Amino acid sequence: MTGRKSESIPRYRMVLTDDGSLTLYSSEFDEAMHSSSGAYDEAVRKHIIPSGILGHQKEEVRVLDVGFGLGYNCLALLQEMARLEWPMFTKIISLERDSSALPHLKEIRFHDSRDALYRTVLHALEFGAYVDERYSLTITKGDARESIQALPRAHFDAIFQDAFSPAKNPELWSVDYFREMARIITPSGILTTYSCARHVRKAMLEAGFSVGKGPAVGAKREGTIASLSEVIAMLTEQETTQLLASPGIIFFRDPDLRDSREHILIRREDEMARVKQGHQVHG
Repeated sequence: MTGRKSESIPRYRMVLTDDGSLTLYSSEFDEAMHSSSGAYDEAVRKHIIPSGILGHQKEEVRVLDVGFGLGYNCLALLQEMARLEWPMFTKIISLERDSSALPHLKEIRFHDSRDALYRTVLHALEFGAYVDERYSLTITKGDARESIQALPRAHFDAIFQDAFSPAKNPELWSVDYFREMARIITPSGILTTYSCARHVRKAMLEAGFSVGKGPAVGAKREGTIASLSEVIAMLTEQETTQLLASPGIIFFRDPDLRDSREHILIRREDEMARVKQGHQVHG
């Protein structure tokens, strides 16, 4: 945990985004949960569509949402399922460290069919789960690194990686974390994220994923998609080789998946300093 903010500073505040949907600004992480260009639109275009989840033809489709936040990824998936009258049962597990934002979320209105679905999403956050004949939504609270280790191998058809940014939330962007993601995703499953950081992509490659470019949304740059198989449009061989071969691209390490945020950041800074010093010595 980083240094405490003053108790006089609200933990969250509402921010209106360009598509008319609200997001929350976190004083702990000093950043908003979504792009200012459109919070709900980001969920649809960065996660639901590129994940290809609605193209699956299985009796049960399984989705992992890392970083519940406002619940927009879950809501967008449910809304698209309803719009398409999608017949497959969908099992969603969303990971969230705490539910302290719930009072703010209860104030959110879309003034359309999403409101009824959003109430079921918030029910799951408040009580742990919501189940009906079309889908189940379970919220697992606590450190996501611990939660994912209890999840079964090759289980999820899609993973929405939607934690706070790597610089602010490095514990959910390490190579060791992505190795767990590779363990729990199905061979043809797709992981989606808004980040296109080179060290994040390199960590994914080191963890066993094939990596491709995700869509750009609003002012944000392109995202990243990843899979264990070639079901995605991958980076070129040259781009992949450059990522893996460059000693200056240093990813986060968290070998036991329990180090503090500060420790993970310092470990990377130390490794970067050693690489830089090595270049100077041999320069």
